[in-house]
Amino acid sequence: MISADMETRIIDAVNARGPLLGRELVEALDGAPYLDVWRTCFGSGFLQISHFARYYLRYDITREDFIRLSPSILRDFLTFTLISLPHQRSQVIERQIQLSNHHREISVRKLAVARDTIMYLSDEHRKALFENAVCFIAGDIAYYLAHDEPRQNQQLGKLIQGSDIDIVVVFRDGFDPDMLKAIDEEMLAVKNFVLRRTNFKEEVDFVVKPESRMKAQMMYGDIHEKIASKILYESMFLCGDFTLYVELKNALRDVEATAKIEADFDAALKSRRDSMKSLLQTEGDIEDPSVQSLFFFSQERVEFT
Repeated sequence: MISADMETRIIDAVNARGPLLGRELVEALDGAPYLDVWRTCFGSGFLQISHFARYYLRYDITREDFIRLSPSILRDFLTFTLISLPHQRSQVIERQIQLSNHHREISVRKLAVARDTIMYLSDEHRKALFENAVCFIAGDIAYYLAHDEPRQNQQLGKLIQGSDIDIVVVFRDGFDPDMLKAIDEEMLAVKNFVLRRTNFKEEVDFVVKPESRMKAQMMYGDIHEKIASKILYESMFLCGDFTLYVELKNALRDVEATAKIEADFDAALKSRRDSMKSLLQTEGDIEDPSVQSLFFFSQERVEFT
């Protein structure tokens, strides 16, 4: 059951301001509860809903089935959904183009930060990395969905600029272990440097592993193997040995991990539809853990509660 008063307030706001993102709509309603606004928009027979996100697979270990689609339902609503009225169709199309380009620009900027981060490595380590390893990026940046909404970094207790930058580094087997350790340590120092610089405020995370481990994770058995395989599947080449990158992508296909990931995506899509239906039918509020589990990822709790 949706609130008629809330629906009227939303219609008035959209009529006065034009198509609004979920975040903009919440602000226009003086910070009304996310869930109430979402339920009213999706339960209304009059308001128009337009999405412009691309969706990708994500594993949430707080749920029994592990499989979700990203962006979460709440993130999608706040950042990638326009609420409009029937007569505003042309305005919706124009805003979708503008917003899609905005997220692409943010993603490209974060890719540049990722490349700069690699360039901060010493000449010796960078040369060894380029010759013996591949670096790739996954997550919302790879889908050009990066956002720049400030969020709290728990380690430093300070705000950072939106999406974090996850860089996976896969080295060929047999690489000098002492050199690998030295590169790993320097990457940690670079991560902290980039995070603290005023003109960056970007969170960069590195995962470093040998080729044999990456291939073993393609068995797609436990949750950790699934996450590692999914990251490679959705990844974007950053730098290093491109031949190794192609070999890894081909291996992922050859062991049928690619097909399993795509099947999981279909299952996650159905789960999302069921979650949205459940959220519309239940009367629970956002403080209810079961509602939170459906509405957003456990990692987003700090942002949304």
